[in-house]
Amino acid sequence: MRETGGYLSSRQKELLELLDKSGADLYALLTRLTLREEVAEELMQELFIKLNNSRGAGNIANLNAYARRAAINLAFDWRRSQKRTVLTMGQAGEPVSTEDSPLRKLIHTEELTETLDAVGRLKKSSREVLVMRYLQQESYDNIAEQLGKTSHQVRALCSRAIRNLRNILGSNEHKSSNKEIHNVANR
Repeated sequence: MRETGGYLSSRQKELLELLDKSGADLYALLTRLTLREEVAEELMQELFIKLNNSRGAGNIANLNAYARRAAINLAFDWRRSQKRTVLTMGQAGEPVSTEDSPLRKLIHTEELTETLDAVGRLKKSSREVLVMRYLQQESYDNIAEQLGKTSHQVRALCSRAIRNLRNILGSNEHKSSNKEIHNVANR
């Protein structure tokens, strides 16, 4: 990220500030969406390269929200590019607790992978609100502010996105009366 003459451009300084402020959150988001730390590291690098090279970036009002949307899109692009392969225990990730059996961990990882693949098939706006609300556990008000919508509109988007996700997963017959779904990251 060096400009000619050894100086950083104002754009690169903004990106370094973003990395300091939100880098850990963006990395955690990428890790949750890809389920693989090494992939999250590669996507993190790709994200900041794309942000640095983007032409209209000077007109972005909220660079943090823009970076989050770009990270979500990169993660789901990566997921789509992966062919369905058999998951080995080495790829299953860190155990949630030491009491779970290897089979239980594998089943959980497969279910999580299936759910994330289904989220990847949703429209961009639906995918974004689901990730922000249920993976990052942001408030409706915070999401609304970042997307330029009202809190009520964000709730409606979340509701429609969950309904569409259930349709994709084929669980329409198991309609739940709960307004919220479980936090995927804490399973």
